[in-house]
Amino acid sequence: MAHAPGGEWSGFWREIRHLHWGAVDDEILTAVADVLGWGPERTLLEIGGGRGLHSKRLWESGRAGAVTIYDLAPETRVLVERAGIAWTGGLPDEPTDADRYEIVWSNGVVEHYEGEPRQTIVDDHFRRSRDWVVIVAPRANWQRRLFRPRTGVPDQWEYSVPEMRERLAEGARRVWGGPPASLGARSFCPLFAVRHIPDGVYPIVDKLAGWALPDGLVLGWARRSASP
Repeated sequence: MAHAPGGEWSGFWREIRHLHWGAVDDEILTAVADVLGWGPERTLLEIGGGRGLHSKRLWESGRAGAVTIYDLAPETRVLVERAGIAWTGGLPDEPTDADRYEIVWSNGVVEHYEGEPRQTIVDDHFRRSRDWVVIVAPRANWQRRLFRPRTGVPDQWEYSVPEMRERLAEGARRVWGGPPASLGARSFCPLFAVRHIPDGVYPIVDKLAGWALPDGLVLGWARRSASP
């Protein structure tokens, strides 16, 4: 399993401000749940799941059955297990059929990679999935490039909608051996509502520009099988 370049996530999860549920979490949950649709029997793996609350809500809403959270930071194990779901600090480098999940998804993970690892981390979602890959990442826009936020975690190289679509198509080609039955990408979530940004000039610009550029996140998905 590839690791995010640089930084250390333990300090991030020790800060209380990263632990509460907010408006952006509701937006993410709704968008992912709508894509996945009903399916309470499916297994789900969230890569870089942090608190695990998104996947717990997906389980509670009948989008998945057995849920596993993978995260690098050992502090997240306490958070996840207190939420009543499974946590793992390691995944096999070469997954077998028994190691794969019907759904593999991540939120705020893939943008911490650049260069060739940028495609490799997307491919890793496909390697661990039997059917669904779903990815949420910040959307590239001019103010993020101009006022690069420093959050104490690895730097972010955000995604445009076309790039998300292209990398998902390439991951399906490399790992699944061909185009998926369905694939899509779209922007969503009010940019001015995004709260995981530092103090200073950046949030002011972000909030003002958010009214003109209203979508701050990208949701991409690929499904191997045709819809029932």
